[in-house]
Amino acid sequence: MTRPGHPVAHVVGAILGDARQHARLTLGEAARRLGTHAERLDHIESGRHPATSAELRRLCRLYGVADQAPALHRLAEGPPTARTDSRAVHRTDRDTGFADRLAAVARQCVRVRWLSTHLVPPPLHTPAYGAAVHQTSPTRPWPELRGQDVVVLDESVVRRGSATPALMCEQISHLLTAQHNGAQIHVVPGLFPPGSYAELTLDSAMTVVTGGFTDAVYQATTALTTHIDHALDQPDTDRSRRLLTEAYAHHHSLREVR
Repeated sequence: MTRPGHPVAHVVGAILGDARQHARLTLGEAARRLGTHAERLDHIESGRHPATSAELRRLCRLYGVADQAPALHRLAEGPPTARTDSRAVHRTDRDTGFADRLAAVARQCVRVRWLSTHLVPPPLHTPAYGAAVHQTSPTRPWPELRGQDVVVLDESVVRRGSATPALMCEQISHLLTAQHNGAQIHVVPGLFPPGSYAELTLDSAMTVVTGGFTDAVYQATTALTTHIDHALDQPDTDRSRRLLTEAYAHHHSLREVR
């Protein structure tokens, strides 16, 4: 199983903690039903002590997510090579329901930072945009961005979509509204290197997740997050708003032509 310190220990713990809260059970209530100590469950949820296979099954059954247990076990166990260097090897979650598990991790984070040069990140999707890019949606909604959360987009992300200008107008309008309401959404021209990833901070532990529409790849690295730091060296809210407004006008003009 995953050793303490590997990011997946924190990921699995966050998913279990989210499931417990959704089941409306306190740590004490869950511990009593399982015949264990609340401190043990707290250590599992914080990633300090990974759950055993038996604990994973019992916890998932208690929280009403028994179908999640096999996927969580595979995620925690990892590939055979992970046993030689459990901190360095990444873990891929490609089982059905990966979007639910990623959203659960995001709900338990103290901070989430996204950077994308391809698509708008899932927490900011309109339903139409999510359907258009075939992004798997979680059963429960993504958590809304909080004050400490940050999204950095390349300008090309909001310029794309010329074939669906009405959809893009709706999506960009949503981004502008979220920004007006205080969300930290930064639009930067010419981000490099290209990619899409999130930095998830869980109980003082940082995990980086990359991936496409069919999986989430969890890693323990700061190499990718330095690009977020660099993009935010001189955040320019006015420039970001201007670039979003220009992109909206671009798509609106295409919609008028149609």
